[in-house]
Amino acid sequence: MESFFATLKKELLYRIPTYRMNKDQVKIVIFRYVFTYYNRIRIYTSNPDGLPPAAYRRLMEKNKLMAA
Repeated sequence: MESFFATLKKELLYRIPTYRMNKDQVKIVIFRYVFTYYNRIRIYTSNPDGLPPAAYRRLMEKNKLMAA
C-alpha cells in the first residue's frame, strides 16, 4: 500500500493544485485516476508484457477458459 500511495502522490497529487480544490473534487480526481488510468492504462513491470491489471486479469480469465 505504501508503494501505491507514493505512486499516487508522485503521478497525480503533486501535479495538480489540490490546495485550491475542496475534498469532493479531490476524491473525484483520485477515483478517476485509480479506476481509469492506474488499473486500465498504466504499464506494470511485474506483469508479463507490462500489462495493466485489468488487461492482465482478462488475459488470465481467457486462458483459464481456453484450458477448461
